[in-house]
Amino acid sequence: MVQTRKLKDGSRQVILNGKQYEAITKILSELATKTKASAILFADMSGQLISQRGKTEDMNTTVLSALAASDFAATAEMAKLVGEEAKFKLLFHEGDKRNVYLSNVGDDFFLVVVFDVSVTLGLIRIYTKKAIEDLANALLVNNEEEDNNMIDEDFSTLLGNALDDSFK
Repeated sequence: MVQTRKLKDGSRQVILNGKQYEAITKILSELATKTKASAILFADMSGQLISQRGKTEDMNTTVLSALAASDFAATAEMAKLVGEEAKFKLLFHEGDKRNVYLSNVGDDFFLVVVFDVSVTLGLIRIYTKKAIEDLANALLVNNEEEDNNMIDEDFSTLLGNALDDSFK
């Protein structure tokens, strides 16, 4: 299960255990190989980038994940306006050279797949759907050994707040 911690500014921090992060990394690498995607990003709905794969050196992935989160927020409002009870599950942006396929992973995360126009959308959809299922399962993984070694949650929160205050 994914743990989160609420920060003083009202935002939340996602905390993954080692097994979860390793699984996410493996799934993204497999997706990149199967789809020949230029770049793949995995982030939470606030736009916080968690992991990335592919040729990301020439793009600002932090900004891209923040813009993708905004895209999801805007389309969630559109869904309400057109009478959808749930937010849209995927978004697709078609360009002249590259396309961007965005899909939510549960309610709290999303995946961004950037790929060349020479790659068919059907291929992206098939492999991304499988990757989303695998990611959802990976996020449910609970490493009991790590849980037993974790510091008490109240202490962790107090320590985090004290560290935040020391950098002001």
